[in-house]
Amino acid sequence: MNAFSFSGLLVIISSLFFGFFVFFRNPGNKVNRLWVIFSTAVSLWGLAAFKIGMIPLGEEKSAVMWWRITYPGITFIPVLFYHFVHAWLELKKKIFLVLFYLWGFIFSGIQWLPKWDLFISVNTLKPVFSSFYVLKPTLLLNLFVFCWFSIIIYSHYELYKAFRTSVGLRKNQIRYFFLAIALAFLGGGLSFSMCYGLDIYPYFNFAVPLYPAIMAYAILRYRLMDIRIVFTRAGIFLAVYAVVLGIPFIMLKYTGSGLLSTSFAVVFATIGPLIYRFLQVKAESVILAQQHRYQKILLQTAIGMVTEHNLKKLSKLIVYILKRTIRISFAAIFIKDKKSGSYDLKAIRGESDTGKCVASFRSDAPFVTYLKKKMESSFPEETPKEIITSADIISRAKAIIPISIGNELIGFVFLGEKMNNQPYSDEDINVFRILSRQAALAVENCIFFEESKEMQQRMFSAEKLASIGGMADGIAHQIKNRLNLFSLAAGELKLEIKDFATKHTGLLNNSPELHETFKYLDGISSSIIDNVKRTDGIIKGILDFAKVENKENLFCSFSFREIVELASRLLMLKHEAASLPITLTIEGYENIYAFKAQLTEVIYNLLDNAYEAIQERKTHGTTRESGTFVPEIKVALTHTRELHIIKVSDNGIGIKGEDTHKVFAPFFTTKTSYKSGSGIGVYVVKRIIEEIHKGSIRFDSSYMRGTSFTIELPRPDVR
Repeated sequence: MNAFSFSGLLVIISSLFFGFFVFFRNPGNKVNRLWVIFSTAVSLWGLAAFKIGMIPLGEEKSAVMWWRITYPGITFIPVLFYHFVHAWLELKKKIFLVLFYLWGFIFSGIQWLPKWDLFISVNTLKPVFSSFYVLKPTLLLNLFVFCWFSIIIYSHYELYKAFRTSVGLRKNQIRYFFLAIALAFLGGGLSFSMCYGLDIYPYFNFAVPLYPAIMAYAILRYRLMDIRIVFTRAGIFLAVYAVVLGIPFIMLKYTGSGLLSTSFAVVFATIGPLIYRFLQVKAESVILAQQHRYQKILLQTAIGMVTEHNLKKLSKLIVYILKRTIRISFAAIFIKDKKSGSYDLKAIRGESDTGKCVASFRSDAPFVTYLKKKMESSFPEETPKEIITSADIISRAKAIIPISIGNELIGFVFLGEKMNNQPYSDEDINVFRILSRQAALAVENCIFFEESKEMQQRMFSAEKLASIGGMADGIAHQIKNRLNLFSLAAGELKLEIKDFATKHTGLLNNSPELHETFKYLDGISSSIIDNVKRTDGIIKGILDFAKVENKENLFCSFSFREIVELASRLLMLKHEAASLPITLTIEGYENIYAFKAQLTEVIYNLLDNAYEAIQERKTHGTTRESGTFVPEIKVALTHTRELHIIKVSDNGIGIKGEDTHKVFAPFFTTKTSYKSGSGIGVYVVKRIIEEIHKGSIRFDSSYMRGTSFTIELPRPDVR
């Protein structure tokens, strides 16, 4: 077996092995399928070299037979390579693909036409290197070679165009393709030189088996080694071992001493790997100086993050350092909100900062679900397409770093493209892994401090409310005593009027004015008694909230319309209004399951706020809307399978943007009315809904347009 034949055997083995290796990693991928077909065509060229190299001179017919068997593979090498490039680059134009395949089928069939001695026949063969047969440069061979190289050159042109516009991983992949293809066609392409009388023995064929390994690595790996490192390592290896192996041979040639040259060979073989490793580290430290610099800064930053206790400041610090240090197009961080469970945008920097970026990801969003399962840094190339396209920021990101503690995903970071168009390396990923762990601890630390601060604030507020509640209990007792007195006096008055009317019927009948006076006094006494009862009910409801008894026993099903009407009547008394602009809408049934007294207080507070907001807009509204403003309060009840949903909205003055975060704070109020109270109404409402009913409350407000509160109460079967 000569060198030509042996190189063909290596081509067969390497092409088929790596071709099917790529295929079986993802059989459904079109690119992978095309690659194994292309590799099969290359293996046919290897088969030609293997068999032709073993045929003795003088057996031209055997050589013709094997050239004819293997030439279709050689013919389709450039065609299938272009098809691979076409699919990998997702090119749209198919006209060249059709023309190239047509050319391949024509030249594969020409050689089998009868009486054709113009391409592959005994008459077109010639021996080279006194070892094997190749084709003579006939007209058809010249045309074949021209077309063969033209297709190869055009394929490289498409790759070059893509290289100029690509960034990151894709750009690095194309670099690897160029390296692999250069090795492949350096051997395969130069084989044609023997047809044209150039005495270049095909030793370059031994470079061909390297190309499928490089291509397989480039196709399957999502993070490729910087190709500068590949060339540097290869160059250092060749230089070192040229010296290591060359010096002993030179000494042998000039001294003729086998012992001396062998001794030097042993010494150099021992120190060669050490020299290679030393030079490799030095060269890589120079090439990757910038990468090592920012990785060192990130590691130092990761250690210092735990000293920051403000989540907002920490988030801004993380994205600032990432963008500035790594020099990327943008960085964004999302942190889990423990109350809602959603992952909210905390900070973003770069690409106009916000752009089309989503403000939040739900906990059950496909992307979040995918990241929870993976729990490792993710990249677009290895992420399912439907997840990449689910949000604009995901498609723009080149790396996604999860922030997790144990099995809990508490946040994630999006990183954009590096400004130098380099891909993220394995070393970057290791640094991000450390950064992720430290960020998780820092975030948890911030959340702990914020929760502690909130708890202290709540305890302080609770102490205030407790003291107010204690005073309220005493005041309520005094008020109830006065109410009893009013009730007694009104009752006595009513009985006295009735007794007088019974004794002096004639007098009242003869004096219409006196009759009307007594009738008026009777109505006033009835009104006093009725208002005393209602006021007593309000006081009882307020005091019930402070009781420690098991409130779960007080939950029941009742008419929502009933409590809205009751709250409306109380508001009419409070504000001395003849009517209120309230519209009630109920979808489905009107019964609701809740703590009746508490929910009545909630509706009363929200309607009271809505009414005062409307009055304030009337007072502070613009001149343009005076006379045209129509006050409106809407109350709506809807139901889902799991929730009762109550919505109370008004077109009042609304809430200013700077005040929205204080709405649920105790003792905060924006009202100027003397009837506004101490500002604990909405705070109490929030506690009633969230703590007692295990529901949720949120609001939406626009200044000078109105406010809308939405309450969601769990139904009894899901409570």
